[in-house]
Amino acid sequence: TKLHSIAGRIYTAPAATHRKSLVEDDLVSKITCESCHTATPHKAGSKLNDHTDKVACQSCHIPTFARVNPTKMSWDWSKAGKLKDGKPYKTVDANGKEDYLSIKGQMKWEKNIKPQYFWFNGSIDDVTTKDTIDPSKVVAVSRPVGSRDDKNSRIFPFKVHYGSQPYDKVNKTLLAPILSGEQGYWKTLDWPSALSRGQQALGLPFSGEYAFVETSYVFPTTHMVAPKENAVKCSECHMRNDGRMANLAGFYMPGRDRNGWINILGWAAVFGSLIGVTIHGLGRVFAARNGRKENK
Repeated sequence: TKLHSIAGRIYTAPAATHRKSLVEDDLVSKITCESCHTATPHKAGSKLNDHTDKVACQSCHIPTFARVNPTKMSWDWSKAGKLKDGKPYKTVDANGKEDYLSIKGQMKWEKNIKPQYFWFNGSIDDVTTKDTIDPSKVVAVSRPVGSRDDKNSRIFPFKVHYGSQPYDKVNKTLLAPILSGEQGYWKTLDWPSALSRGQQALGLPFSGEYAFVETSYVFPTTHMVAPKENAVKCSECHMRNDGRMANLAGFYMPGRDRNGWINILGWAAVFGSLIGVTIHGLGRVFAARNGRKENK
């Protein structure tokens, strides 16, 4: 600790501005993989060490998450409110997880999921019920902050949870319903009432007109580090189509991207080498023949 602040992972501040290991400074405010393993965790001379300035350790060492127990990947509130024989009901999926409840809507659980990858400097940006949204797009209720040009950003793996939740059609803001209690949605299954009471409790406006908007929410993936033999293979990212990092643009990745001039220069070097080797070989052949003639 330092000034009673416990080192760890926090989202309100960027990642370590000075990426030090605990060996270098045992009072660092952010604990990362590098804190113990340093920025060169692999054997000396290993190409893998050249990746740590841009790729987080988790990106390679957590190939999938929810490998044992399923995790909730989507939640559609717009499907809530259905009844069977006039009563709320629920259903259970093959994993034994509740995938529909009248009071909560439709949910989807999955196992062994490949993460999605984003540039991340340790901060998360959030949308609140006071922020204006664009309902024609998926609203990122939370999103990782970072970019390729940010020296403190790394390509980091995330679980992305998708949802559908109520918003105000006039004010273009997300709505916060009252869920519990006698007047809550879980008891009444009445969206207008629950939304009105929720907004009133927060001191926020509600036009009375609502609909549902698709949303997303990110969770940094840091748990379930796999044995080293199960780490992500180079070819899973450095591939032409459907690679793990296909959504990341703005930089050249060998094996994934093509550059016309690089291709031309590369093939020119190949053909130039072949021509050079051929000329050299023919020269040696003719020189050998001439040498034999002179010896005769």
